[in-house]
Amino acid sequence: MLPGRNFHRYKENYLQRISSAGDDCCVADFSQRDYEHMLDLAVAVLESRNHESMWHVVGQEILGVLHATTTIFVNLDWRRRTGHSEGWAPAWVGRTPVEELVGRRMQQEHPLFRYTSGGRRRPVTVDEVSDRTDWLKSDCYHEAYEIYGTTRQMVLPLPATGEVIRGFIMGRPGKDFTLRETALAGRLQPLLRSIDIHIREMRRLRQNVKGDGAADPAGRAAELGITPRELTVLQVLAEGLTAAAIGRRLNISVRTVHAHLDKLYRKLGTSDRLSTVLLAKDLGLTPSPGNGP
Repeated sequence: MLPGRNFHRYKENYLQRISSAGDDCCVADFSQRDYEHMLDLAVAVLESRNHESMWHVVGQEILGVLHATTTIFVNLDWRRRTGHSEGWAPAWVGRTPVEELVGRRMQQEHPLFRYTSGGRRRPVTVDEVSDRTDWLKSDCYHEAYEIYGTTRQMVLPLPATGEVIRGFIMGRPGKDFTLRETALAGRLQPLLRSIDIHIREMRRLRQNVKGDGAADPAGRAAELGITPRELTVLQVLAEGLTAAAIGRRLNISVRTVHAHLDKLYRKLGTSDRLSTVLLAKDLGLTPSPGNGP
């Protein structure tokens, strides 16, 4: 578990997002244990230096909270009709033909994949969006049962970027996911969206640095005591964004942006945005101008 100050800051931001999430998410509550556990996980993800493995970690926790036996985090591109996975749980799922299956599900128009293509984001089960008899006859059903032992499936979609859909597909045998569980999945969406934004920003910024021919700034940041989350804020700051724009980009409050900036000023010995960005460039913490998105 990470320091209490970080935990309470993220908890406060998450509660703010939950309160404005709308009535669709308000019919159920987390148990206190699950609630605290997922918030601890969010902080751990945002402070981790190994973001490429984070969807495996998150997926493992989701299994427990939503009582699934398998979960796969998918990235679906409806314009190209392609899809791939970025994480899964349990670990043995990675020893199955998961990439082949995700791609084939796109071609077969899996009911849950097709549901997300219309821009709908409410977590739903297969039975909510397809005829049960047709589903039981489908290749999608039989392959899932033969490979993963699952007979029930639910999708937890995240907000889309253009025609790209990202989210979790969960499965289990036996009884279908309940209304309470789909509602809980809805309550997880703001948290998972923040994690997804953070991971994609870290990936994008790392690619920018690689394109610049410079060394990965993560090592240098660690030497200076700068956390991965603070490094992400710093690199977005270097793009010239305001605190409000940084908050929108990273799905955090302006107050949290300023908290990160204050820590960066202290760690770098600076007192304003301009001197911080210039020093960060000299230290190799940000890509050169012209190598942004």
